[in-house]
Amino acid sequence: MPTVVLDAYSKAYPSISNRIKATVYLETDPFAEVASIIDTTAGHPARIWHFPGLPRANYGFSLDEIDGGGSPINNLALFSVVPGNIDGYLVRNDEQIQVGVTTGFDAGLQTVTFDGTGGKPNYIGWEIVPSELTGRGILVEGLDYSWDSVTGIMVWLQPGDILQNLQWYNIHFNPIVSPAGGSEPTVVDFTTRVISTNENILSTDFGNSIIAEPAGNYIELTLPDITTVAQGRILRVETSSILGSSVSCVKIIPFSGDTINWLRGNIFLMPNEDIEIYRLKRPDDSNEWRVRSVNGNFKTVGMSIGDDMTQSLGYNRQLLDGSIRNRYQYARIYEEIVLNLPSTQRVDYDDWATGNNKYLFSLANSANPANADKFYFPDRRDLFERNNNSGKAGDYQSDLMKQFWATVAGGNPSILSVTGQNTEIGVDPGAGSPDIKTQRLIDTTLFGSEVRPKSYLINKYIFI
Repeated sequence: MPTVVLDAYSKAYPSISNRIKATVYLETDPFAEVASIIDTTAGHPARIWHFPGLPRANYGFSLDEIDGGGSPINNLALFSVVPGNIDGYLVRNDEQIQVGVTTGFDAGLQTVTFDGTGGKPNYIGWEIVPSELTGRGILVEGLDYSWDSVTGIMVWLQPGDILQNLQWYNIHFNPIVSPAGGSEPTVVDFTTRVISTNENILSTDFGNSIIAEPAGNYIELTLPDITTVAQGRILRVETSSILGSSVSCVKIIPFSGDTINWLRGNIFLMPNEDIEIYRLKRPDDSNEWRVRSVNGNFKTVGMSIGDDMTQSLGYNRQLLDGSIRNRYQYARIYEEIVLNLPSTQRVDYDDWATGNNKYLFSLANSANPANADKFYFPDRRDLFERNNNSGKAGDYQSDLMKQFWATVAGGNPSILSVTGQNTEIGVDPGAGSPDIKTQRLIDTTLFGSEVRPKSYLINKYIFI
């Protein structure tokens, strides 16, 4: 990615005791901060504000005195910046200085320092070509003067050659070759900070990464005002990798009035998941948060899965065993699934253990304050599944044998006797008809407490 270096020169501000902040904004979005530097040096001497590796774009630059909370209280400079040609030459306009008027450029001197201190011009880092506007014209380096671009010291070399009062000089700056085209983009490498409690995400976090590690089982992170974030700058949020029952949830909340245009408009992260968030500004000037490069159960939450592995070896899933969970610790499945189920497919917490209710989710609405934030997962152990046709998911169906009829020639059938494994089926001899008998062998080892086909056991989970 082509990049540029932005260097801004400022004079000294010895009368300002507050901090001074230099900020670079996108020209197309003057409230979206791209980079900033805060100067806390006492006396605020003249300096260069150095911003290397900016992506090539048109920028706005603002220099402000800021209060203790970081809010601007006095604008010191405001201008636009347009990057030069791709060859990366850094140029500077000629400057005119006058003896006895320009600070540090006084009559009678033969040596002058242009280092920016005390209000002097700052020419450090530049190769200069000085000219006397009312005298010799262009001066010859090594004959008329010497110049040190590191220290900013200029010496007039001819004997008796001193500055004359009110004489004008023009200073021409030679271009500096390739400081822009050869720079590396600073937005490729990123910083990372760890958050463990409720906190605001900063606009400066964009372009970098956040690792969310809740100290408890739930935290909320609030996005900044969307207009303060540069377009196309990505924020990556990831959670720690935790196995088994050590579950925690991170909810990302938009700033007041802002929207997240993704799924149901919410972002929940469970352990071992990550997501990237960015700002989209539409042609009608409306803004929205969007999401890309997701890794986790964001779209599969609430779906069920069968697995040979035990819960302690899996990620972000819950056995359908009637477990009681905290609605915040398991906020994603509770807010995204349970609260969106039809009312007939969930029950009140205090009624869950009644009748067949345990096969459904419960709400977190117990009358007991100790259970107010708890909800039940369905308990569907030891049950077979049946594809729904006319009922609703979670309906319980008990054992059932389909009715059948048997016809035996010669009279009304009746069970005569059941002895051991032999069952005789025939007719009542007293009916006057021929006695017709059949005999069937029944294996009593197949008798049990339920009716079932051939089957195998599997662990049934739901994604959280």
